[in-house]
Amino acid sequence: MYYNPVKVIETNNWQEKCKKFQDKLKIDNPLVITSNGSLKRQKLSTVFNSNSILSDIRSNPTFESCQTVIDYCQTLKFDGVIAIGGGSVMDTAKVIMASRGTGIVDLVRLLKITTSYDNRVPSIFIPTTHGTGSEITMWGTIWDISQKKKFSISHPDLYPNVAILDGNLTLSLPLDISISTILDAVSHSFEAIWNKNANSTSTAYAIEAICLILTHVEKLKQSPHSIDLRNVLLKASNIAGLAFSNTKTAAAHSISYPLTIRYGIPHGIACSLPLLSLLRINKDAIDKELNLIIKKLKMSGISELEDRIKQIPGGILKFNLKSWGVAQTDLNDLVEQSFTKDRMDNNIKLLSKNDIRIILKKIYN
Repeated sequence: MYYNPVKVIETNNWQEKCKKFQDKLKIDNPLVITSNGSLKRQKLSTVFNSNSILSDIRSNPTFESCQTVIDYCQTLKFDGVIAIGGGSVMDTAKVIMASRGTGIVDLVRLLKITTSYDNRVPSIFIPTTHGTGSEITMWGTIWDISQKKKFSISHPDLYPNVAILDGNLTLSLPLDISISTILDAVSHSFEAIWNKNANSTSTAYAIEAICLILTHVEKLKQSPHSIDLRNVLLKASNIAGLAFSNTKTAAAHSISYPLTIRYGIPHGIACSLPLLSLLRINKDAIDKELNLIIKKLKMSGISELEDRIKQIPGGILKFNLKSWGVAQTDLNDLVEQSFTKDRMDNNIKLLSKNDIRIILKKIYN
């Protein structure tokens, strides 16, 4: 059974829609969570009261950074959350919502809560990248630096009330970051298809997202300031989010986590590096879905689909493990660290350590 309660609004005037839904949700005194970059680029201090803006949000939020934010927010009075940014901003916003919703200030305790929150915090999420999909999911990623592990905060009360999509907010993204976030959306889509938790609705969303991305991503390289292209790719990212919001991610993301925390490989690159290998492993189990994608895109066959995926990072991103400082002697350790509970086992085919070792060797150089 498919479920996603978030209201999605597409617009070319995010400020107008944000104000409208603040009124509807009775958010009179919002906490605006953003990054320092978005604060400056979008001139948010001219839109919101400067005292209501929290912008010192770090990339890839950690236990320490999230606990600092929780502690800081205890001194603040707010009746709703507005998150404007990429995945890290939205992940941090969900931590704040969870703390305010439960009254719990200890992050470790907060991650274990499964009962309904005492207070559901109304929220508006506005993405500034076209990759994360976090504006329509109920979970956020938190990194434990000491253990070099990834954890999730997850709860139905963390679904945002409203997601506002405005491509104008993505126009300032550099091309390399744009392509990296697009790769994240591609990974979300394929992982939702070759997933044990897939249903007909999530799969339909995933196929739609893949087709939109593969139709428009090369055009973006030629016209990175096209608002029409940005809007399409932002919508594709959102649709990919609608897909994996029901399935969770699978093997590609599981493999990506140690790559990000140990080597600083950006998430969109880390989770898409294994995609082609996993496509070849899983293709027999998703033959019907792949044929539909190929038909919709008027491709000659699976080889053309693989080529189109391979083209996405071409010439723009470092796209092998060696170029990110991974040593060949590290691969065995990475095999062990690639098995994340509730991610690797979502893959439609059972994967062994030897399968992962072969994948890592293929993407090494």
